[in-house]
Amino acid sequence: MHFAVISDLHVRSTDENAQAKVENALSDLLDPQRSPLDLIVVNGDLGDGLPADYRVLNQLIQKVRSRSTQKTPLLFTMGNHEFYKAYHDPKTEAWNKETFPNGETDEQAVQRFLDFSGRDQVYTDRVMKGYHFIFLGSEKSAMSDPKIGDGVYLSEEQLTWLKQKLAENADPQKPIFVFLHQPLFTDKGDSPIHTQYVQQQEELAKILEAYPQVVLFSGHLHLKIGAPGTAVHDAFTLFGDSSVTRVRQATAEASEGLMVTVDGSKVTVQGRDFEYHQPIPQSDIALNYGT
Repeated sequence: MHFAVISDLHVRSTDENAQAKVENALSDLLDPQRSPLDLIVVNGDLGDGLPADYRVLNQLIQKVRSRSTQKTPLLFTMGNHEFYKAYHDPKTEAWNKETFPNGETDEQAVQRFLDFSGRDQVYTDRVMKGYHFIFLGSEKSAMSDPKIGDGVYLSEEQLTWLKQKLAENADPQKPIFVFLHQPLFTDKGDSPIHTQYVQQQEELAKILEAYPQVVLFSGHLHLKIGAPGTAVHDAFTLFGDSSVTRVRQATAEASEGLMVTVDGSKVTVQGRDFEYHQPIPQSDIALNYGT
């Protein structure tokens, strides 16, 4: 099977540059001249959580779909920016951090994301072509607890659910794909980055470490594909999926994501350059969970 992982679209109703980059990336992924993908994962930071942002993103998706014969589904995770309406003046929608949370609540932010994504809770899962896809997401933000900041809060219910889902038909030789906007770096991994982005870092790491076949995809850092910290070998494997609109350590025009091919117990992850509609040279990483 073949799927794509993109994130950090940052589509604002007032940002035509971001809109153009997202339209370009989606056009590349849904190109009718290419073999259709089985799935496109949009791994958080869709916009700033304003109704107008969601409306514009939906219009972009429908616009690209209208030009393509591809019916590839899109699945979304919740990023920290989905809570960012709290930083906007409710009357003008202008940035106003001084009056945070501007009448906003976590519950309202989560509900707008759920309405957009057509789900009833932040976390969910799918089995596609025999492979398990698990989607996690923050349930709270700095609105509830300043300590969360731009990190992720995973409830005990979500962590318990994750344990149950990972155990379902688990096969050491078959990869399990997990998606969370913020990355998880532990002291056991080979990442040069050790910032804690997950409030329940120890609990989440302990759960994932029991399944070496987990492949975790995260965004948030906007790191250029191939930069240190974008492919981390831990008890599980972590990939950073860069950003469609704002790639660090790159030109202003840069736009990146990941393409994933799965064949039995083998996984190949390749960077995608949306600016030039081509693979990123020397970005292929192969995993093999077979004996």
